[in-house]
Amino acid sequence: MPESKWPPVRRREIFGWAMFDFANSSYTTLIITVAFAVYFRKIVAGGTNADFLWSLGITITNLLVMVLSPLIGAIADGAGRKKLFLFCTYVLCVTGTAGLFLAQPGQVVLALGLLIVSNLAFSFGENFASAFLPEISTSKNIGRVSAFGWGLGYFGGLACLLLVRPYLQGLDWEVDRLLAPENAEVYLDLRMAWVVTALFFALSGLPTFLLLKERAPRTEGRSLVQYAREGFGRLRATLKDMGHFGQLRRFLITFFFFQAGLTAVIAFAGIFAEHTLGFTANELIGLFLLLQVSAASGALFFGWVQDRIGGRQALRITLVLWILVCIGSYFCADKGLFWAIAGVAGLGIGSLQAAARAVVGLFSPPEKAGEFFGFWGLAGKAAYAVGPMAFGLVSSLTGSQRWAILSVSIFFVLGLFGLNHVDEQEGRREAESWRAPAAHG
Repeated sequence: MPESKWPPVRRREIFGWAMFDFANSSYTTLIITVAFAVYFRKIVAGGTNADFLWSLGITITNLLVMVLSPLIGAIADGAGRKKLFLFCTYVLCVTGTAGLFLAQPGQVVLALGLLIVSNLAFSFGENFASAFLPEISTSKNIGRVSAFGWGLGYFGGLACLLLVRPYLQGLDWEVDRLLAPENAEVYLDLRMAWVVTALFFALSGLPTFLLLKERAPRTEGRSLVQYAREGFGRLRATLKDMGHFGQLRRFLITFFFFQAGLTAVIAFAGIFAEHTLGFTANELIGLFLLLQVSAASGALFFGWVQDRIGGRQALRITLVLWILVCIGSYFCADKGLFWAIAGVAGLGIGSLQAAARAVVGLFSPPEKAGEFFGFWGLAGKAAYAVGPMAFGLVSSLTGSQRWAILSVSIFFVLGLFGLNHVDEQEGRREAESWRAPAAHG
C-alpha cells in the first residue's frame, strides 16, 4: 500500500470513521443474525421452506450488490463523493429497517422486499465506509485501524442488543399464543424491536458524517448520467488495470471462498441455535452478547498481530479456528458446549473480517480505493449469495442443520488453500508501482 498523498488524519477522524462500523453492526446483529432472522423463520414464513426463503432473500440482495457495487464505487471515486453516497445508503438502510415493523405472519413478500432493500443499502454503505481506509491509514497501521473499526462495531452490536432485549420477549412464544388478542402488547413490542434498531443506527452513525472528511478531489457540474458514463469508463479501465494487480485478484478469489463460509454462519447462527439446540430468546441474546465481546477482542488482538506477522498469516490462523468451529458444531449435543464453541467463533468472526479488509487496503492505491473496495464488495456479496444458499439447500435436502454447518467447513478449507497462492509483499509492491507515472499512464 503506498503512503497516502493526503495530510495525516486526526484521531477524532479515525474515531468518526469507526463509528460507522459501530452503527451498522446494529443491523447485522439484530436483523441478519440474532432476532429478525428467527422472527422471519418462525413467525413470518413458518413451514419447512423457511430456511430456503431466508437464504433466498439474502441471495437476491447479494446478486444485486455483485452487479452494481463496482460501478457505484467507480462513480463515487470519479465524483469524489464517497461520503455523499455513504450518507444515502445510511438513510435507506435506516428507513428499510424501520419498515420491517410492517412484516407480519404470512407477509413473506413484504418481509423479503424490506430485507432486500435494507440489506442492499447496508452492503453498499459497508463498501463506501471501507473505501476510506487507505485515506486514513498507512501501511504501518492499517491493520490496527481496520481492527479498531471492526472491534468498535462489535461493541455497537452489543449495545444495540442490550437496548432491544426488553422488546424480544415474544420471540420465545408459540405463534398462536403470540398472536392472541390478549398478548397484543407483547407482539407490538416484538415488532418495535426493528424500529428501535433503526433509531440506534441513525443516531450512532451521525459522528461519521460530522467528523470524517472527503479527501479525494471533487468534480462539479455533472449530471447523474454523466457520472454513470464516467463510472463505466473508470470500471473498464480498472478491469484492464486488474492485470497489474495479480495478488489482489488472487486474494479476492480466496476471500470469496472463506467469506462464503462466514456469511453462511452469520445468516444461520441464531436459527441453528434456536432450532437445533433449543435456545430460548434470552439464551440467544446471551449467546450473542458473548459473540460480540469475543468478536471485538478477536478483531483488536488480530489487528495487532497482523501488523506484526502479516495479513496472510493472521488469516491462516483464523481459518483453522473456523474449521474447528464447524466440526465442533456438527458434534455439539448440548447448549453448554455450544457456548464454548461460540466464544471461539467470535474470535474468528472479528479477526477474519478485520484482516481481510486490511489486506485489500494494502493492495489498493488510495485513488482507486472506491473501485477496489467495490470489487471487494462484489466478492463478498457473491460469497453471501453462495454461502447461505448452500446452508439452506443442505439443510432442506438432508433435514439436518448439523450437516449444513459441517458442509460450511469446505469453504474455509478452500480459503486456507487459496492463501498459499497470495504473496503479501508482492501485492504491496503492485499497489506502489501503479502510482508511478509509467504505470498510471
